[in-house]
This record gives sequence, structure tokens and C-alpha cells, in this order.
Amino acid sequence: MSERIQLVLDAGGVIVTNLTPGFWQEIAAHGQLNEAELVGQYKQSLSASLWSGKVTEPAFWTWLSQAGPSIVIDYARERLTANLTYLPAALRLQEWSRTMDLHLLSNHRTEWLLPVLQPYLSCFKSITISSEAGLAKPNPDLFTRLSNTLPSGAEVIFVDDHERNLEQGRAIGWAGLIADPENKWIDFVDAKAKI
Repeated sequence: MSERIQLVLDAGGVIVTNLTPGFWQEIAAHGQLNEAELVGQYKQSLSASLWSGKVTEPAFWTWLSQAGPSIVIDYARERLTANLTYLPAALRLQEWSRTMDLHLLSNHRTEWLLPVLQPYLSCFKSITISSEAGLAKPNPDLFTRLSNTLPSGAEVIFVDDHERNLEQGRAIGWAGLIADPENKWIDFVDAKAKI
């Protein structure tokens, strides 16, 4: 049995802010569009394919320029990056990695997420991002893939901001921990890491 706890972390809502709602609010206002309609179109026509890597990142910008012809794509790119800011947990990654093995499991685009996480990438033993993996949470195959790389018998703690993803982690024996807005979950991980 591995003595080191395996800490599996989502990115959006856990280490960095989610793109929703900030990015969409700013883009809708910029393009003088109805935010609910824009987000609805995105979810219906592109979201699942974008996160699972079935469509390319440039295809997202093409879609956005067609959905809102008045949107300046350079501005939209800048706002996307600006809406990925660090949450308090990012400042704990180095400390946690001293006593735990950290793993990233995120529904995201590598092109957007990895540059933001660059200062912390060395803290992670493995990085699984949906756009590269070809699957998105809560697909059980994505969880199984990562689980098969973890030390046999290790205690696994999975932190995510969506209960449906935690349910899938629990189904394979991981302890699920919701990333609450008050960041109480950080205290729990600190205690486990003996900080």
C-alpha cells in the first residue's frame, strides 16, 4: 500500500476560476448579444466537442465569430485568459506536493490551461486534460484511465466543484471532496498533508 495520498484536483473552480460566468458575460456585453442565448447556443452546438477535443481550439474562435459577428476575436482571447485567475488552492500546491502525489483531472483545453498553470506544473505527478484525453468528466473511462496509473491501494482524494464528477470518482473508490466557495476543503487537505 502506498503511504502517499494521491490528491486528484480539478482545475476550474478548484485551482483557477471557471470561465463561466465571467467570460461569457464580458463577451456577450462586448458583442451586444443576449448572454443566455449565446451560452445556450454554445452548450448545444460546441461545448461537449470542445472539451473532449473532438473540435479544435481554433474552431471555437471560428464558432464565436459566427455566433457574434461584432465580437473582436483578439479581445475575446484576451478576456478568456484574463478570466483564468488563481484561486487560493494554487498557493498550496507546492506544499501539498511535498507529502502527497498531486494529479490534475480537468475538463479544459490544454491551450488555455497549461500556460496559466505553468508555474505549478512541476507539482503534478500526472496531468489529464479532457481535450487531450478525448473524453470529458464524468465519463467513467476517463476516471478509470487515471485510476489505473495510481499506486495500488493508495488513498485517493478527489476535489471537484461539480457533484456529478465527484459521484463518478466515488464509484471507483475515491474519496470525493466538493470545492466549496468558502474553501473549507483546503483545510481538510492541509490536515491530510500534515501542514
